[in-house]
Amino acid sequence: MLERPFNADMLYNRIVRFYMDKRGYKKEDANRIAQAVVQKEAERRTCKYGGCGHLMHEHARNAGACGKQGCSCMEFARG
Repeated sequence: MLERPFNADMLYNRIVRFYMDKRGYKKEDANRIAQAVVQKEAERRTCKYGGCGHLMHEHARNAGACGKQGCSCMEFARG
């Protein structure tokens, strides 16, 4: 079973809209916050095992192995 792919654009847009509409932030401030959140979320969803660097949805959840062809990663390490 594979994880759902990480959609950075959708997350970014939701965060910007939230801070602009609900919190009353300026567009520039909302963009800055969204960039930081998306970057942190992408880092959190990246495999820390050796030099793999693939995203979590590219690893098989039940086997814990990388699904990318030619990758030497044998397990998903959350770091």
